[in-house]
Amino acid sequence: SPDHPTFPWPSKAHFITALLFSSPRLPFSEAQKKAILSWAKELGAHDVPSLYALNRSQETIQKLVGDPTEKVTACSGNIFYFNDVGKAVAKDYANPLTRFAMQDYPEDGGKGMSEVFNGEKMLFELPSPPAAKVDGEIYFVNELLQDSSGDYFLPQRFFFASYGSSSDTADKLLHALGRAVQRTEDGFIVGDEQEIIPTSTFRRSFRELSLDDNELACGLTESSKKYAKLEPNPLRARSQGRMVYAVPLIIFMDDVSGNISKQWNKHHAIYMSNANLPREMLEKEFCVRFVTSSPHAAPMEMMSAMQDSIGKAAESGIFAWDCKDNEEVMLVPYGLFLGGDNPMHAEECSHAGLHCNYFCRTCEVGGTKEYKESDEGYNSIFVPGQLRTPAGTAAEIRAQFVTALNSGASEKIKKSVSSTGVKDTMTGYILDVIVEMGKKLRKRVAGVQPKPESEVKAILNKELEDLLRGSALDDAINPLLGVEGFNVHQDTPTEILHTVLLGVVKYFWGQTVFLLEKAKLLDLFQTRLDSIAKDGLNSPCLNADYICHYKGSLIGKHFKSLAQVMPFLIQDLLPITVLDGWTTIGELVVHIWHTKIDDTELYLAKLSRTIEDFLNVTAQCAPSILISKPKFHFLVHLPAYIRRFGPAILFSTERYESFNHVFRLACIHSNRQGPSQDTCKIFARQDIVKHIATGGYWFDAVRKRWVRAGDKVLSYVDEHPEQARLLGIHMETSPVTDGHSVAEKPVMWTTTRCAKALDLPRSAAIQYRHGISLVIGNGEKATLGGHVIFHDSSTSSSGVGHVCEILMSASSQDVQHIAVQKFTFGPALHPLLHLPTLELTDHEVVISPQDIICIVNLQHDCVKARCTDVGQRRVLQERTETARTRPVIQHKPSPFYLLNTYSIHNYAQIQSVIPQSIRETPLRVTNVAEVRLAAARQIQEKKAAKKAGEIPGAASASALLDEVARVPAVFDRSSKPKPAPKAKEKASRPRANPQRPMIAQSAASSSSHLPTPPMAPVASGSSQVPSAPTPIPPQPTWTHPPTMVPSQWQQPPIPSFRAPPLTTCRYSNCHPYPLLRLPFLSHI
Repeated sequence: SPDHPTFPWPSKAHFITALLFSSPRLPFSEAQKKAILSWAKELGAHDVPSLYALNRSQETIQKLVGDPTEKVTACSGNIFYFNDVGKAVAKDYANPLTRFAMQDYPEDGGKGMSEVFNGEKMLFELPSPPAAKVDGEIYFVNELLQDSSGDYFLPQRFFFASYGSSSDTADKLLHALGRAVQRTEDGFIVGDEQEIIPTSTFRRSFRELSLDDNELACGLTESSKKYAKLEPNPLRARSQGRMVYAVPLIIFMDDVSGNISKQWNKHHAIYMSNANLPREMLEKEFCVRFVTSSPHAAPMEMMSAMQDSIGKAAESGIFAWDCKDNEEVMLVPYGLFLGGDNPMHAEECSHAGLHCNYFCRTCEVGGTKEYKESDEGYNSIFVPGQLRTPAGTAAEIRAQFVTALNSGASEKIKKSVSSTGVKDTMTGYILDVIVEMGKKLRKRVAGVQPKPESEVKAILNKELEDLLRGSALDDAINPLLGVEGFNVHQDTPTEILHTVLLGVVKYFWGQTVFLLEKAKLLDLFQTRLDSIAKDGLNSPCLNADYICHYKGSLIGKHFKSLAQVMPFLIQDLLPITVLDGWTTIGELVVHIWHTKIDDTELYLAKLSRTIEDFLNVTAQCAPSILISKPKFHFLVHLPAYIRRFGPAILFSTERYESFNHVFRLACIHSNRQGPSQDTCKIFARQDIVKHIATGGYWFDAVRKRWVRAGDKVLSYVDEHPEQARLLGIHMETSPVTDGHSVAEKPVMWTTTRCAKALDLPRSAAIQYRHGISLVIGNGEKATLGGHVIFHDSSTSSSGVGHVCEILMSASSQDVQHIAVQKFTFGPALHPLLHLPTLELTDHEVVISPQDIICIVNLQHDCVKARCTDVGQRRVLQERTETARTRPVIQHKPSPFYLLNTYSIHNYAQIQSVIPQSIRETPLRVTNVAEVRLAAARQIQEKKAAKKAGEIPGAASASALLDEVARVPAVFDRSSKPKPAPKAKEKASRPRANPQRPMIAQSAASSSSHLPTPPMAPVASGSSQVPSAPTPIPPQPTWTHPPTMVPSQWQQPPIPSFRAPPLTTCRYSNCHPYPLLRLPFLSHI
């Protein structure tokens, strides 16, 4: 009975045991379950159920709540199992944990955006949420209504907005976008102009208007029929008086191993999330829903089943309990976008993949290798090409089937795929069968009369009909190409984990390590990485030993951490172009990992500018990598996807990649005889237990009403947070701003630094204890000697400070006073790292814990301070200091620091504290056209030299390259030509080209006779200290500061360049990707 305290379980023991055995990250095998139950009985626990009783109880509950698992047979004959989408969505609305966090309508965020429902697709492109409820009456879109003024109105879209208020915290009110309607003797006239009114002004719905036959009898004028019909919305009848909500879904598909070991056991799995939830909830494991998996079925077969399930649910409607309004509602789901890595996205778009000539699934950029190496083709990679469309892709697939019926189909289809990039895996096996059959039918055999072409085509057509099993070709091809309101080419957004961290950052890391190893500087790099300041980075993955030892096996979290510190480590070790690459990567990563965008237009303009600058720097470092690695081009589409779906972190797949571990745990507890069925049943059981234990409702078919669990079940999770964590729920608690001190005697107030800084009379008898750390308001830990951004009440502004004293109450853990030594900002950015410079002053202020805004990462300016000494630090093993030591950089006492704006953590607070005059960083490449032309010419010369059997780069025709780029590509790993066979007489060695400087070698080789590249003058105010001139008269002198690195490896600073102001951006005139045609080239 629902009145029983442990309903629907028969006892508390059954409930607690079922809850423990349903933990996603702590699964138990059958043997382990029996052992635990036996252990409990031996200890004398009461009412311990048997494993058989537990399974019977779980089967009963599953029938009560509803079994979502269904069997699916694909067209190819593959069998897999599937958890119904509609039942999963219904649980979101019936569960208070998720329902109260949802937002049912898209939101006009004004200038900024932070959620998926702020993106343009939900706000403008998709069909509007179908209904709004005002004072208990339901109003549908495209239905005539009357407002409080007596005027008529035709709503076409509902959305939240806070018009008339500039505050971000203002209440969002529901508005309607539609057309004013005027009633005349000739009929209702619908206005041509759209207008926005608040829904609070609605008074009479179409249902109420239709009760009066005379009110609607006049009908619509002829000119107004294109806008409306005087008919009820079809959903009104289907919903039968219920409120109707639209539910956007984020769908993720990936290939994942079903084994914990390294042995690859390939499965394809589909997960989904409810996009009406905010980002904080989307990141929780509790909100990720498993849909299906299979080691046998093809990915598009599973996606077809997913689309069928969504389509059926949308057509019939999902009837669920809304625990927020305590009423039954109707839900209409639809797919918002697809998450996944680039190969999976290509398959979903019926694209041939990253290795074909036309490598982009979003646009038609690319061509033959010769074209991409030409000047025109090379430049085309930096901008988006003509956008692909689902209709165009479907037409090309149909054309390939027409080609398959003709002779020579095999080569023609290969040419078609090569020239368009279109390849449909859904019907690929059918196409292969038709082509092979055509070859056999047309094969000429001696003495046998060949079949006429008409007969061959008739046989092939008959075979095609049999393979299609009576369905039309359009129904057999990729189902995503025909979904209404879904553009698969624009709804597969650039995924930042695989494209940025495991893509371009990984490429730069590999090439950088190559140069460091070649120059024998990897040990020095490791020492610097081990000595880097990590406070304020929130990056626990900077273990120098691991990173340098397993440099070829790093994962995303390592690259995210390295991107924030690499410029500090290599600024005087590698060529300036490599340093420019890492500084632009630092800016790019910070921009991309924004969780909230305050000004969308300004943000996208800056992001587009950074992407273009990064691609230009890459063209200097490795020209050919832009052709061979499509992920560089994919960055060009990122601003458009952010405008469409919100901040890029929302369509990152990190949350789903993390959920793969839960999937593997479910796989290894299967008997491997029915892997798809077993995983579906395991996740269905876990979802049911989680839903009931967290207060979810379900429909009781016996009692004909919606019910929920008993009181003891509902209160158990709240009272036992450790069980909540096992279910994937992390209870957030407010931080306690307590301090931590070492055991020492209290000190008098007069002896403290705070007393000297305040210089206020206070009783000498007051005692304090010195603290070593404290927890600030946002939950971060500020330590003694660390750096913070704080509010200075004396100047009513924010500043950066060094924590030099923490005073705690002598009788408690409360922090009373904090002494902070202030920094001042330098007048200009660092000439090489493009970061704000700071100088530590003698001015100290005393603040309270509430004045600390956040912690911040500062790096010592070792180059300016000439920190060349290396000390030794004891290695910590098993929490014990050992006799082993490792080298660390000994920082010299210097007041000069660098503010790390490449830090992702607290990026908004860091930007707000920087003076406006130095917030904008300069472009690394200003002569864009010349650099791109030089890169293309270098590729062409290298190819020509290879054909001629010459040494690549030895020709003297690279005057433009030398003048523009100074050096050839620093990442060039051209293999040396094979030596000629030994002759009897010793052949003289060919001389190297003296006109072609080799910075790649000068940065990597220890030979002092290599030519030195020309120096750029040191900018005034630069932190660089000139060293003594080199004794070789013909070579220019180095102006780099003395370090541990030989002078021939050091690189000159470049003069500071200030980019044009962002207000000159003309992106708003570009369509449909307004921010991808960059306006910053106009000054060249």
